[in-house]
Amino acid sequence: MKRKIIIAVLSFILPMGLMAQGNWERPVTQQNTQNKEVKEKPAKTKKAIADEKYMVKNAVPEVDGKVEWVMDFDVPGSTAQSNYDKMLAFLNDFVKEKNQLEESNVSIVNKQEYKIAASIREWLVFNSNFFSIDRTQFQYTLLVECFDNHVNVTMSRLKYFYDERPNKTTVFKAEELIIDKEAMNKARTKLVRPGAKFRRKTIDRKDEVFDKIKACLTGING
Repeated sequence: MKRKIIIAVLSFILPMGLMAQGNWERPVTQQNTQNKEVKEKPAKTKKAIADEKYMVKNAVPEVDGKVEWVMDFDVPGSTAQSNYDKMLAFLNDFVKEKNQLEESNVSIVNKQEYKIAASIREWLVFNSNFFSIDRTQFQYTLLVECFDNHVNVTMSRLKYFYDERPNKTTVFKAEELIIDKEAMNKARTKLVRPGAKFRRKTIDRKDEVFDKIKACLTGING
């Protein structure tokens, strides 16, 4: 009986002693490695992938605390006058497009400095079907500055006139809805209500307007 006890004690002490002496270590088993495996992150949803465009850095840029997009576009071989003439004609047509409201107009021009300012008020549609439509009146200013071989366009002073319910219109500034702080969660991993839909549609509309201007200046019909 004493012999069995001594053998049992030695079987416990011996491995501990060997491990303390040098390079001995416990073998890694398959079970141990499985426990240490890092769980794979869940795959992104289609919505999350689609929203990446709207969450990149400077997707909604701010200048002095105000939302402002600037497009600098080169027009090789052009003059300031030719660019001015094209942009004036473009804006005169633009303010008459189907989605425009009667407040849209070319507000003021400076022929000597080749500058044009237009005040835009239009419908921005979030969702539409046979039974209902979710939309807002979207107001902004376009300032166009024309040079030889170059045109600068600034979109600023963005506001929304949104009917949250019948006979109840709320006015929001872009800074209250679509900037990172208002439209994204703290981790910057997803868009959040109520600013999410405004941010998506505003960025899409900005891209559409700037693309139309580029097409006008290059003579390509978009």
